[in-house]
Order: sequence, then structure tokens, then C-alpha cells
Amino acid sequence: MAQKVSVIGDGAPWIWNLADEHFWGALQIIDLYHAREHYWKAARAIFGLDRETLHRWTEKRKKELDSGKVQKVIEAIGRLCASTQEQKEILDGERAYFERNKERMRYEDFRKQGLFVGSGVVEAGCRTVIGQRLKQSGMHWTVRGANSIIALRCSILSGRWEDFWEYRATG
Repeated sequence: MAQKVSVIGDGAPWIWNLADEHFWGALQIIDLYHAREHYWKAARAIFGLDRETLHRWTEKRKKELDSGKVQKVIEAIGRLCASTQEQKEILDGERAYFERNKERMRYEDFRKQGLFVGSGVVEAGCRTVIGQRLKQSGMHWTVRGANSIIALRCSILSGRWEDFWEYRATG
């Protein structure tokens, strides 16, 4: 059975570099919550405390982004008028973020494929898998020791215990 591998991140280049290195060919997805933060940053820079305009503008962007119309979000940010250099830099940065990551923001397509578009489930899993084991009272870990325990815990919880040891024996 073929598997589809996806990597969800916030858009930081180092995440995609690691994804390319360790999960070559994996589908890369920007966490939807993080993407929304970026159009909100642009809106706050321009509309400030004008809550009505801020809400109206961001609701349109939310609908566009959720339906995979990233180009419309980019164009909307491009239509905002900066009156200060700081606003201009924010708008330029946010527009560039969406341009750079638009292929990773095809949320409607991703949902149709049954893929997660948010990292909340993964983050909660990390808290459970890692936090429950590594953050017990009185525990102290080296990075190497923590990584080893994490690998073991993930192997057990994912049903891959035998695969883990087979790989270790032949690797």
C-alpha cells in the first residue's frame, strides 16, 4: 500500500531544508494557523485598532486562504497602502511569505486528500509522547539520551518496535 508523506511547518526555511533532506518528495504544508497569523500581521500594521475594518478584511482573507486562493491573499496585501516605512516593510515581508509558500498553502486540495492542514494534532502528540516520558519529576537528560528515549517511545507507540530493532541490528 502506498503511503503519502507530508511535512507540516510554519514556513521557516530550515524546516523545508530538513524535510528535503530527510523526507525527499514529501508534500510540504504550511500550518494553517501560522499562515493566518501572517495576513493578520499585515492587517494590524495597516488597520491598527479599527476593529471593524480589521475584522472585515481578515474574514475575506480567511475564506480565500481556506479555499486555496493564496494569490487573492497576496493581491489583497499588495493593495494595502503603507504610510510608514515600517508598514511597508511588514507588507513586503508578509506578501513575500505568501509568495514563497503558496504551493504549501493549497488547503482545499490538501483537505480533499484527507490531509491535516494544521500542526495541532502533531504538537499534542509530541506533548503526550515526549512530555509524559521526559518531563517527569526529577528527570534530567542529555540531548543524546533524550533522543534515544524518544526514538524508543515512538517505536513502541507506533507499533514499530520490531522494525526499530531490526534497523538498529542491520544499520
